[in-house]
Amino acid sequence: MALSSSISVFDNHRFKTAFNEEFYNTIVKNKKVIIECCVDLDDDEYPEVREEIALRGWRRLSAPKQEISIDLIREFYANAIITEEEMEEHGGHTYRSFVKGVPIDFSPKNIRTVMRSNMEGEHWSTKGTNPAEKAGT
Repeated sequence: MALSSSISVFDNHRFKTAFNEEFYNTIVKNKKVIIECCVDLDDDEYPEVREEIALRGWRRLSAPKQEISIDLIREFYANAIITEEEMEEHGGHTYRSFVKGVPIDFSPKNIRTVMRSNMEGEHWSTKGTNPAEKAGT
């Protein structure tokens, strides 16, 4: 579905641009949001999993908020889409969205900060190896 950014007036409290509002109204608004699952282990259950979660600093990731706003999630995704003009302006893709007038930085660096992780670059681990190495790349 092609979107036109012909809307001249838009809700600038909720959307970055008229294009983002149109994207929300034509595509995002009716999409189903899949809710995250959390790891809910009893204190004496799977100690090795609990230890790995702690070692990796994933406590915040393994226990997400139990109540969420579907409207805010949809608004985030509608505003994460960027136009060709924005790509030219920023020299490529940006990791920024906009929710209720507040810019959201979801760059890898900021995600590491929020998750309190010092990992950079590729850090996949499958039994101590990098999957790219297993494939010979």
